[in-house]
Order: sequence, then C-alpha cells, then structure tokens
Amino acid sequence: MTPLGNPRTQAEQLYNESQIRTRNPIERTFGIWKRRFPVLALGIRSKLCKVEAIVVATAVLHNMAILLNEDQPPVDAAEEAAIQLVNNVENENVRDWRIEQYCEIQFDP
Repeated sequence: MTPLGNPRTQAEQLYNESQIRTRNPIERTFGIWKRRFPVLALGIRSKLCKVEAIVVATAVLHNMAILLNEDQPPVDAAEEAAIQLVNNVENENVRDWRIEQYCEIQFDP
C-alpha cells in the first residue's frame, strides 16, 4: 500500500496521514529484524513449507531479545537513508478500493 499522490477526499487524506505515520516505524523494525537475522535480508533458501517456521522463529527470538533488553544490531547509515516512499502503480486500484471500503464502514451512518 502506497500513499496517494493527490488526495482529494477526507478519506484519502486520512489514509495518507495514517500511512505516513506508520510506515517509518515499520520500516525501522524490519531493518532491525533483518540486521539481527541476516537470513531475512539475504533471502531464505529453503523449501516453502519451512519458510513460515523460519520467519515465525525469528520473530519470536526478536521479541524475546527486546524483552531481555538485548542490544540492537548497529544501524547502517546508508541502509537507513535508503528507506523511501515508493509509489507502486500496479496496486493503486486495490489501494483506492480499500480506502473506499474502509471509509464506507467508518463514516456512513
């Protein structure tokens, strides 16, 4: 899901605000997760049936590390600077439909 280039309605403006507020923390979390478990950054070369277990295991271990106050892997400045908003034209129709559906539920009496 990407931000709208030219939001026209209240629903589209709310969508953009929400998307912008949440994207950066999520990207940072994924970055930490990938630095802690390089297999996620380099690509998992396993059978598809095992990939889900690997991802879940790294998520559990990542959460345990947070609970135990383990040090975070060092931040790569170049990687941090590379986090940008990207517009994916192929998904614009899906995104627009989801915004409309959500707002019909939220704003219609």
